[in-house]
Formats: sequence, structure tokens, C-alpha cells
Amino acid sequence: MKAKILIVDDDPDLTNLVKTILEAEDYMVYAAESGEEALGEVPKVRPDLIILDIILPGIDGYDTCKILKTDDHTNFIPIIILSIKCSVKDRVVGLNKGADDYITKPFDPDELTARVEAVLRGYGHSPISRGKRN
Repeated sequence: MKAKILIVDDDPDLTNLVKTILEAEDYMVYAAESGEEALGEVPKVRPDLIILDIILPGIDGYDTCKILKTDDHTNFIPIIILSIKCSVKDRVVGLNKGADDYITKPFDPDELTARVEAVLRGYGHSPISRGKRN
């Protein structure tokens, strides 16, 4: 089975763009529009990676990341923050909350896919091993 990626963003246009980019690379892509929805979807989807926006309704991306990274059932899931918040302080806060990488919007599709692959590789996934995961 292909690697599963959960996109958490309240902008449907951006979600569809990221989904299209990742599905072209043979990833299985799921979406959530809020931190609360993401926290409910993670146990069902069991994603191999989460792409998380910071500015979300309800629980923001920073707190969603912290919740996921402090829970023994989800702390192993890599998280890439994809946000319009682009200051050094924003990136440092995201990484300190447990994110594995931080990409700013607007982004280059090739860079997004390269970073997704790099983070997955760091967690023992590769294009070859993707077919062997549950």
C-alpha cells in the first residue's frame, strides 16, 4: 500500500492543489479542515505523514502538532508544517512544537514533494518500502 498523507488546511483550493501534487507521486491523500478534525481522523486514517497548516479554525496548527507529538499513539507520525507564517520565529516555534520540517507558502511543488520524500525517508519510508507498509 502507498504511503498515506493527511493534509490539514482550511483552504479547499490549497488542499486540492497539494492533493493533486501528491497523488501524482502515488501517495494516498486524505484531508481535514481543522485541528479538531485532524485529531479525529488520525486514528482512522493512520497516516504515514501529516502536512499541517498553522492558521486553522479552533485548535491551531501549533497546538495540533504539540498534541500529536505528545501522544504515545501518534508521536511517531512525521509532521511537515505548510504555512503562510514565514518569519524565523514562526518556523522555530513550529519546529519546537515537534514538526519535522517547515515549508512556507507559496511553495514550489517540486520542493514539496522532495521534502515529503526526505521526511518519509528519515522515518524509514522510501519509494520502495512504501509498497510494503500496512
